[in-house]
Amino acid sequence: MDNSEPTGNDIDLSVVVVTLVDAVHLASCLTALAQQTTAARFETIVPADNKLGDISKLQNDYPAVKFIKLDGTHTYAELRAFGTHHACGRLLAVTEDHCLPDPDWVDNIVNEHAGPHLAIGGTVEKEAPDKALNWAVYFLDYLRYMPPVDGHETHELTDLNVSYKMDALRKITDVWQTEFHEPNVHAALERLGGSLWLSPNIRVHQRRNLTLGHALWDRYAFGRLFGSTRVTGVALGKRLVYAAVTPALPALLVIRLVKHIRAKQSHGREFLGALPAIILLATAWAWGEFVGYLTGKSEATLMPRADSSD
Repeated sequence: MDNSEPTGNDIDLSVVVVTLVDAVHLASCLTALAQQTTAARFETIVPADNKLGDISKLQNDYPAVKFIKLDGTHTYAELRAFGTHHACGRLLAVTEDHCLPDPDWVDNIVNEHAGPHLAIGGTVEKEAPDKALNWAVYFLDYLRYMPPVDGHETHELTDLNVSYKMDALRKITDVWQTEFHEPNVHAALERLGGSLWLSPNIRVHQRRNLTLGHALWDRYAFGRLFGSTRVTGVALGKRLVYAAVTPALPALLVIRLVKHIRAKQSHGREFLGALPAIILLATAWAWGEFVGYLTGKSEATLMPRADSSD
């Protein structure tokens, strides 16, 4: 592996790491990237706003990483956009600080992109053992990406473990110019005539410890973000129709999760232990989605800054 500041057109892959948790988790992720067993030339990019605090120690410990210092605080979608604008590779990968890529993660991304797919995602495996609340968050967010999976075309990939052909992203710059929301990006890539692929060979390990209050706020905030994004430019009447069905969402989410667990035949015991928390968090998501449909706005901390022009 040689990750010693590749430059220009010799970069195979740019990796953008978004900080969702803290500097400790980020350091673990950066260490896993530094230990990649690959001959590919890749760069690691970390958009660092004020939430990350003083990054001088991280800069000293990881001198090959490109830290982009940003004033103020920014949404996760804005951070992904900033990182993408600074990427020099022919491929772009996105992950978050609470994920540890496998040692062959970079190699597998580069190899898979020899095929025609414009976006390729991978699996997300939960680090265990863990408490029921953390399992609940994992099941709600990442169960469809939990191993085992078969390689197949899809319409959804997770921003914890996804990669793109940069030439394709440049054709839809208007979609992610200020905020990189992966559902919008993926829909735009499909409109280009491209396909999305879920690969069993590209794996990250996820670990994140949440309190109940933080988990509830997280579910509400991202449910509201999802709802508000979905109704952008939609007439009020249709928004009210969407809002009217949100009371059924918790039951529908649980039924969907049960089907996935039965199909995968894995982690059934952890799922049963996490079920009360799953129902509670699914209800918080549904309430957030309801508010998003009605207001057309995300929760304040997930809204872009008016002056986000760094």
